[in-house]
Amino acid sequence: MTRARGLWVAFLGPDGAGKSTVIERIERDLADCFSEVRRFHLRPHFGLRGPDGPPVLDPHGRRPRGRLGSLAKLGWWWADAVLGYAIAVRPVLRRHGLVLFDRTLDDVVVDPHRYRYRGSAALARAAARGAPRPHVVVVLDAPDAVLRDRKREVAPEETARQRRAYRALASRLPGAVLVDASRAIDEVVGEIRGIVLRAAGQEFAVEAAVQGAR
Repeated sequence: MTRARGLWVAFLGPDGAGKSTVIERIERDLADCFSEVRRFHLRPHFGLRGPDGPPVLDPHGRRPRGRLGSLAKLGWWWADAVLGYAIAVRPVLRRHGLVLFDRTLDDVVVDPHRYRYRGSAALARAAARGAPRPHVVVVLDAPDAVLRDRKREVAPEETARQRRAYRALASRLPGAVLVDASRAIDEVVGEIRGIVLRAAGQEFAVEAAVQGAR
């Protein structure tokens, strides 16, 4: 199979949307379509790959930083997004690889409490806009009841707020696609496989990837 061009895909969505499961499936199913696959969480970490941390069981359990600390942290994240892109993301794209992000700086805008950010919302939006952008942003969406059935780590009103915020984000982000994640995982992954391969200029490879994943 001819290798697809390099592509950067980010996955966003409220708690319970199934981001981790979907990313694992996409990584596995499309491994043969790209020269390599790299995964990152939120930011490139300047290209340094450490062990995955434990699952976040209480995303709003820690107190926010002060305003100065929040500003410093936001600056660090932005520097990582910019320099990390040059160090870790762009080389993979040039080698016709696939880069997958679980969350981006847009998440800080949607859910600042998760990141203990208590700074200016306008600055957070500016940092997200000023960072390198993925080619495709997959926003996973599901009804509140489905999200709550999968995860109860935040209050019901927070689940509803997150969902509204991510849907609004999907309507204005370049390259964003809203995907119904309430369906069976095979349906969700199948739709996203097609989105990724078409974006990579591999329309002819969609059916081959589907067949190979079965």
